[in-house]
Amino acid sequence: MSMISSKILEIGELAISEDYPILILFNNTAPSEFREISVIHDFKDAPNKEMLKKGSKIMFGNTTYTVEDIGYVANQTLYDLGHISLYFGLEEGANLLPGSALLSPHKLPEIKVGDSIRFIK
Repeated sequence: MSMISSKILEIGELAISEDYPILILFNNTAPSEFREISVIHDFKDAPNKEMLKKGSKIMFGNTTYTVEDIGYVANQTLYDLGHISLYFGLEEGANLLPGSALLSPHKLPEIKVGDSIRFIK
């Protein structure tokens, strides 16, 4: 089992909304127009291009989520830009976007600056 750890540096003003169960992650290179809607994080371990697949786990603090589905460019954008859109539930009939992953349980994690995110393959 391989684990890659990341630390939350900043949480944008509009990054967390109960109406939209989505977290958008970016590394520190995120353009300013994305920062207010994003969670800015920094990899403590070197990322790789195969970090996530169906069945992988993502931990926010002590809460573990399972990857139910993953878009075909999500690993690449996570590697290049620290960017992935994490969906905690999708509306019926909605398609998962290429740079996204669908996680369960379908509940947003409680996060704060300084928390760890752990990607477990």
